[in-house]
Amino acid sequence: MSDSADSLRDFTAANVALAEREHQLSVLFNTIADVTFVLNVEGEGRYRFVFANKAFEKTTGLPVEQVLGRYVEDIIPEPSLSLVLGKYREAIASMERVVWQETSDYPTGRVVGEVSVTPVPDEHGRCCQLVGVVHDLTKEKQVEMALRLSNERFAYALKATTDAIYDWNVGDDTLYWGEGFENLFGHHLTENPTPFSKWADFVHPDDSPRVVAGLRHAAFETTNLFWEEEYRFRRADGAWAEVFDRGYLLRDAAGRPVRMIGAMQDITPRKQAERQQRLMTEKLIGQNTDLQQFTYIVSHNLRAPLANALGFSDLLARVDKSSAVFETSLQNLRTSLRLLDEVLNDVNDILSVRDEEAGYRAESVPLAAVCQQAVLGLQEALQAAGGELHLQIPAELRVAGSRAYFHSIFHNLISNAIKYRADARPLRIDIAATVTPAEGLTITVRDNGLGFDREQAGDNVFQLYRRFHAGKAGRGIGLYLVRAHVEAMGGQVTVASRPDEGTEFTLYFRPHADENLPH
Repeated sequence: MSDSADSLRDFTAANVALAEREHQLSVLFNTIADVTFVLNVEGEGRYRFVFANKAFEKTTGLPVEQVLGRYVEDIIPEPSLSLVLGKYREAIASMERVVWQETSDYPTGRVVGEVSVTPVPDEHGRCCQLVGVVHDLTKEKQVEMALRLSNERFAYALKATTDAIYDWNVGDDTLYWGEGFENLFGHHLTENPTPFSKWADFVHPDDSPRVVAGLRHAAFETTNLFWEEEYRFRRADGAWAEVFDRGYLLRDAAGRPVRMIGAMQDITPRKQAERQQRLMTEKLIGQNTDLQQFTYIVSHNLRAPLANALGFSDLLARVDKSSAVFETSLQNLRTSLRLLDEVLNDVNDILSVRDEEAGYRAESVPLAAVCQQAVLGLQEALQAAGGELHLQIPAELRVAGSRAYFHSIFHNLISNAIKYRADARPLRIDIAATVTPAEGLTITVRDNGLGFDREQAGDNVFQLYRRFHAGKAGRGIGLYLVRAHVEAMGGQVTVASRPDEGTEFTLYFRPHADENLPH
């Protein structure tokens, strides 16, 4: 009886201990965040749930009590079911742990997980159970998907914009460029990101102190979050693009710059349009000034000789043809008509210049040859005046412009120098031309003639009928034509002069000055 009681007590204690271990295991598995389940392997390739932890219910939305005792095909939906059955067979055949990624739809929604099953052998070495663990990847996959979609949107945005997007890593002093950089400026990126200095090297030397140093000043010596500048940036072909650059600075808690996200926009067409509009505005103002000049011509230069001619013709009709009054009146009538003809010729010249400007087309002009042609036409007058002309224009120099305009400019300036020479000294005329990529073309025409008071002349030097030497014959239209031709080619003309010392005209033509003109 005693042995039997002892055996009963031992059996009961063993069951209690077993139950305690099962409880501890259940508590342990139910505190694990990963889904854990156990399947009994039954005949004909069927698998029955005998255990599932609380994470199983939380992840799938299926109550554990409705899962236990049921077969896999009752719980796992297609198309995942076919996949997992194949993996179960693989694990049983190899008696090794098998891992795969699975996506299934449950009451909680779509679940993405990394699944592993480990076979458990019986005493004969055959697989009797499969222990499964599912690590829920749903949130990670959602974040990954959102990031991928965000990256796709960003990539499409980069393709859609014409700007060169960049990311300046301040710590590394490198710039990461979007696709727009190569498309806009033609520079092939052998590395990306590139050193900050590579961008700085492409900024125009005249703009670099303001732009490059200005950006570093804004980043390191201020607390500004925004920076923007307009500057010139060298393309791969050597041409200069005009860009508008703006960026946003990201700073740490201490205010130190960490990154700057920015975009370079090619505004070359817009700036060219602005310059063209400005030139057209200036031209319109000039034309309005010319209209005022024409009003002056009509009201004074034209009306006076016309009125005189009418008066003398009326007088001729009333006096004796054999009288001295008739002869004098006839002579005065001829003089008035000659003056009237000169004024009409001036008007015709002015209108012709305007017509030529409307049809202006730039050509390659051999400047020295054109100047020599103008000199040749005035050679007789120059020799008669005892003058010398020194030409310092390189024979190979060719410039964009109008051959006829340059010929007219040289002809008028040389003829003026001959006309207004000083009798006290031999006439000397110096003509020179220089051209540089940065400054463009500069032409100077200098003489040692009579000169005039430049300050007293003010801004009227190039106006119609503006004359500075009453004792010299002239129409006062030559300098007007010089300015008109220079401005028609996109240039500017200035004059410096002092009485009895001489006069110097300087013509400036910026690089590619004519390309912005309204052709």
